[in-house]
Order: sequence, then structure tokens, then C-alpha cells
Amino acid sequence: MSVSNPLLRELKGYVLHLVQDSVNREISDDYEHIQPLCQNLENIFQQGLYHSYSVGYKGAESWNWLEKITEVHYGATFTYNTAVNEVRSCRKVVTPRGKLRLLIRTCLNKKCLHVPVEAIVRYKYPTGVYQTKDSILGDEILGEIFLSVLLQCSKIAFHLCLKNAVFLDETWQLTDYVTHEFVPCRILGLNVGFVRERGVVVAVEESGVAGEDDKVEIGDLVDELNGHWIRATQRGRLSSYMKQAEGKPITLSILKGHNAVGELYPPIIRLLGKLQVDTTALEARFKAKLSSKEQRPLSGVPSTKSERAGIPVRYLGIVSTGSRGDVNQIDRAITAVLRNRMSKIKSGDQVNGDKDKEEGQFEIQDMGVQVSSRQTGKIFLKHSYMEISSCGGRSDLPDHFAYIAGETSCNVAKNFNCYVFHCANEDQIRLILQSIGQGFQRTHWAV
Repeated sequence: MSVSNPLLRELKGYVLHLVQDSVNREISDDYEHIQPLCQNLENIFQQGLYHSYSVGYKGAESWNWLEKITEVHYGATFTYNTAVNEVRSCRKVVTPRGKLRLLIRTCLNKKCLHVPVEAIVRYKYPTGVYQTKDSILGDEILGEIFLSVLLQCSKIAFHLCLKNAVFLDETWQLTDYVTHEFVPCRILGLNVGFVRERGVVVAVEESGVAGEDDKVEIGDLVDELNGHWIRATQRGRLSSYMKQAEGKPITLSILKGHNAVGELYPPIIRLLGKLQVDTTALEARFKAKLSSKEQRPLSGVPSTKSERAGIPVRYLGIVSTGSRGDVNQIDRAITAVLRNRMSKIKSGDQVNGDKDKEEGQFEIQDMGVQVSSRQTGKIFLKHSYMEISSCGGRSDLPDHFAYIAGETSCNVAKNFNCYVFHCANEDQIRLILQSIGQGFQRTHWAV
């Protein structure tokens, strides 16, 4: 075999790019050369294997010898042994090819892919794996070249997401792996269909916590819920996983069903087809949504201090409600704050010592609310939904509203304060109160 093997030339090109690019950026899954690099490494490990070197599968698989060298500890380091054990214990990959692919990614992260190559090239163990004429690892010179390239590769810091493994049995093409943390809730608002051991989102409730801002969409694959890998045999345990985390944030890891331009991920297209989901219409919807975002006018983007995000409000003041945080305190609190302001006006005192705080922007967020200065943008009030115990207004003062919050989660708080606001737009007040009310539902508190 010529020393100018095309697979080696291709590998050298990828590693050259890696060495140059790793100086200025992190080498993660979004790096353009990762997928072809890994495919190239697989091709080298699979090239020229004796077909007799397989265990229970059609064709020869290099995973078998890569795993075997850890059992004899011939030249295998602790780091490599750990990598192999992690792949062995991973239930997301089932086939030898899937395990090989996950091992390549794991070894790149751990900088130890050269270890098994060194064992077979220099220590000649194991034997009888590769044909001498039709492989890189079976040829003494090519094997040494391959080893030297991998040693250079081991100096690069890879940050590949190893949890993204459920489709490695089928393909090297991986979709985005995203982890969301939601506020404590009883339900996420998702309907999940199971096919081929995988759970795919087939419906999303618009008012549900997971559907906010399109965090989770139809076609996304549910991979982990609170650290538990989700597959068909666990479909009945989803509710129990939610109950185990009652009162705590919910962590959901998903594989996105479409890419940045709205195209569906091919392996998920096949799953959606079996679940009777119209993939053509779904992809068209994603593309239309992305197109509408791109065409949205920029006039709504804040460009000055006075155009910051949020609803314009006037912060009127704070009053303690003692150990009570129920909604019945709202009426009295608003009265107390207004009375205090009127008495200051009559006496000639300054109503509010900080004008920036009085003119504020009320922002409704995923985990809570915050109020910032309309002029400077500085945040002067911020409370999570866990801390807010009630909200509301007065029928005789429709342009006023308030919420009560404790010094910690309101089910254990000892002291509560009521924060009172004025807003000229009654529809925006209703929006604020309804949004806080939805936050209550997600955090188990009632308005």
C-alpha cells in the first residue's frame, strides 16, 4: 500500500484545520469539520478488518478489538479504560457501529484516541485484526503515520456533547442538543409519542411552560427528563419523574427536530412518519415562522434608553404586609401607599427619592418579573414566581396594580412586602396580572 493513503491525507487536512482554528474558538459540535473528521476516523478504523473479527454481527466491527484491549490492559491507560466503560454503560447506543462512533467522540474529548492505535501499531496487540495490504492499521508505516496524527490531535481541546448519542447507531449527522430548565410545575404541556424506543413531541400546549418562546416544538425528541433517559419502556414513569421533582426546577434535554433554516432532521422525519405527523406541512410551518421573524421590522428594537423592553409603569412604593401574603392584603396595601404619597405631597416632602425608580419598565420573564429604570436600565426590583404570593388591583382604581412577595419562597417566607404600581394602559395591567397568574400555576401557588 502506498504511503499516500487518501484517508490519511484527508485526516491530515482536518487536523490542520483543527490546530489552526482551536487557537481562536472552542471545538464543539457546531464546528464545521467535526462530522467529516469523525466519519474519516471511522473509515480508518473499519478499513481492512478481517470479516472473521466480529461477534454476533454481520461484517467486522472495530469496536470489538477497541473494547478488548481494556480487558487485558495491554497498553491501555486509565483514561482510555474510562472512555470504554462509559460507552459500554451507555444505553443510547446498541450496535457495535454506534458504540464505535460514541467511543471516537468520547476519546476526542478525553484526548486518548491514540492509545488503542499505539497498542496495535507498536505493541502488536491484538493480533489478527487487520489485513496487511488493505488497511492503515495493518500496515506498519501507515499505522505509525496515523498514530502521529492522532498524537497531534490529542493536544486539541474538544468539547463534544456526549449525551447526544441516540442516533449514532444510524448516522454521524447530529442535530442540536438543547437543555432547558423550567420553573417547578406539575405538567410541561407536551404530548409525546413513542416509536422505536424514542419519545417524539407530537403536540405542544401554547399555554404550557415548555411551549413558551418555542423552547420545545413538535418534532423535538425528548432525551432526558431530570437526568432520566426517556425511552418507550419508561413512558409510564414520566409523571413519577415530575412528582419526584415537585417544588424544584424541571430540567428537560431535547434533540431539535429541525435546523436553523427550518429543515427537519432526517432521522426524526422517519419517526414522525410512523406517528402519522404530516412532515411536509410541519417543515413548511417552521420555514414560514423563520421567514416571518426575518422580515419583522427593526423599528421595535430598543435603540435608546427610553425604548427598553417591558411595559411602562410608575413605581409608587412598598409597604410591609407582615407575615401575610394573601390577595386580601392588596387592597389595604394600595391604600397605604397612596395615603403615604399624599401625606408627603401635602407636607412638601419629596414623594420618591429616586426618580429613576419611579419611571420603570415592568418585564415579564420565564422565571419571574423584574422592574428596571426607564432611563438607565438599572434593575431595582426582581422577584421569582416562587417568591410572589399574590397579585391584583382595586376596582375603583383600575390603573393601579400590585403584587406581594416574600423574602424567600412564599410557602416558607416569614415577611412579605407589597409593591404598588400605576399604569395608564388597563389592557397592559391585565396582561401583567394574567402572566403572573400563569407563573403561579407553574409554581403551584394560587392567585
